[in-house]
Amino acid sequence: MFRTLNRGWIVVLFAGMGVPVVHAQRAGTTLRDSVGDAAAALLNDGRTNEARIALMRALRAGTDPAQKATYRLELGDTFLFDGQYGEAARAYNAVLAGTQAVTVDSLVRWAHHGLALVDAFNGRSARAATHFVEALKGPTSLTDSIEMLVITSQHDSALKALDRLARQNPDAAQFIHAFRGLSWMMAGHCTQALPEIAKAPHQDRPVPLAVRGRCASKHGQRTDALALRDSVLKQKVPDPFAWYVLIARDAARKIE
Repeated sequence: MFRTLNRGWIVVLFAGMGVPVVHAQRAGTTLRDSVGDAAAALLNDGRTNEARIALMRALRAGTDPAQKATYRLELGDTFLFDGQYGEAARAYNAVLAGTQAVTVDSLVRWAHHGLALVDAFNGRSARAATHFVEALKGPTSLTDSIEMLVITSQHDSALKALDRLARQNPDAAQFIHAFRGLSWMMAGHCTQALPEIAKAPHQDRPVPLAVRGRCASKHGQRTDALALRDSVLKQKVPDPFAWYVLIARDAARKIE
C-alpha cells in the first residue's frame, strides 16, 4: 500500500508542475467574508477563543449550507493554528460526512487539505498523502505539490520540485529557500538546512525561524531554540490561516 501511495504522490506532483505558481498559500479560499477576516485578526492578536466564538455565532446563524461549511472549516483552521489537532480533524470531517457534509469541490478539497496537515503533523505520512491526493484534485500549483512532498517527508522529490520552481520562477526565492531548508531539517540534516535558510530574503518569517529553532534544539542550544519557538508562535503575520504559517507553527511547537 505504501508503495502505491508513493506512486500517487508523484502523479500529483507532476500534475501541479504545469500550473502557475501561487506565492501566498492560504487555507481554503482567498474570498473570505468579514467574519473570516475578523477571526483571522483575532488569531493574530492571540485571541483564539474570541475568534472561535465569532465563527460559531456565524455558523449557528447561517442558513446557506456552503457558507456554514466555510465557517466550520475556518473553525478547524483555528484549531490547527493552535495545535489542537483532534478538534481540527473533527471540524474538517464534519464537512465531509454526516448531517453537515457538503459537496462543493473547493470546500471538500479544503477539508482534505486540513486533514492532510493534521495527519502529517502527527507523523502519519501515508494517511496524509491520501488526503493530499483529494486536496490537490482541483486547481493547484507547484508550491502546493512541494508543500505535500516536504511535510510527507519525500525529501528527494521535494528538492527536485524546488529546483524546478527555481528555474520557473526565481522571484519565489523566499518560498524556495524556506521550504528547501524545511525539507533538509525534516530529513535530519541541519548542516544543509541552515545555510539554505540563510539565503531566504526575509529571515524573520515563520518558516525560517522555525527551522532555525528546531536546529538550535537539535544542537543543544535550548535557550535560543525556545526564543525562536516563541518568535514563531507570537508573531503577527499577514494571514494566520495561510498553510505555510500553520506548517511553521507546528514545526516550532515541536521545540521543547
